[in-house]
Amino acid sequence: MAEKLKVGFIGTGGISNTHVPGWQASPYTEVVAGSDPHEPTVKKWGAKHEIKRLTTDPEEILADDSIDIIDICTPNMYHTPWVIKALEAGKHVICEKPLAPNPDEIREMIKARDKSGKLLMTAQHFRFGALSQAMKREIDSGALGDIYHARGWMLRRSAYIPTKTFVYKEHAGGGACIDIGVHILDLTLWLMGHPKPVAVSGVARTELAKSENVFSVWYPGSRQGSECPYLANV
Repeated sequence: MAEKLKVGFIGTGGISNTHVPGWQASPYTEVVAGSDPHEPTVKKWGAKHEIKRLTTDPEEILADDSIDIIDICTPNMYHTPWVIKALEAGKHVICEKPLAPNPDEIREMIKARDKSGKLLMTAQHFRFGALSQAMKREIDSGALGDIYHARGWMLRRSAYIPTKTFVYKEHAGGGACIDIGVHILDLTLWLMGHPKPVAVSGVARTELAKSENVFSVWYPGSRQGSECPYLANV
């Protein structure tokens, strides 16, 4: 490959900071631009990752023919319109999970992808872990026989995310099931070879997250009712 693929970000909040190192570690890609409606956020992001092209208008990035890939790290409710716009602009797209809050929006993304001829990927990274890959090889070899029932669960005792993005439904488009449950659901279905579901049930609880003196490992010092005001309103 003579030139690196150029990557532009739409959304430069918390999760984008876990994407950038991967792009920067690849010999095939270069992060060249970022956009976020909150100017202080995009400026802080640019300074942290040494990215100089910054804007509060994502349309500027989509209009740049030199950018090959768009990485979408907006809150969940805003994934669909930007995915579709990026595909229509002739960009490959990777979008943070969940790809969309509901299946109908994902179907619209797939239509846009097929029409554009570009690639669309969602960030379901659990599939790529060493344990997941090893288990998949065992299953595909037939070592575990015919798998017809599965149970998946995930516990985050001290990793509740005390920010408006993840708490308010108008931005998040779902709670714990959409946030971390989608990882386990995707991993389970992938390991099983994507069978057609007969029945699915689930439950998400937050008692631990809202216990007295709870803290978040991602936001040191955040505690119920004081430094972490959002938890009190959930």
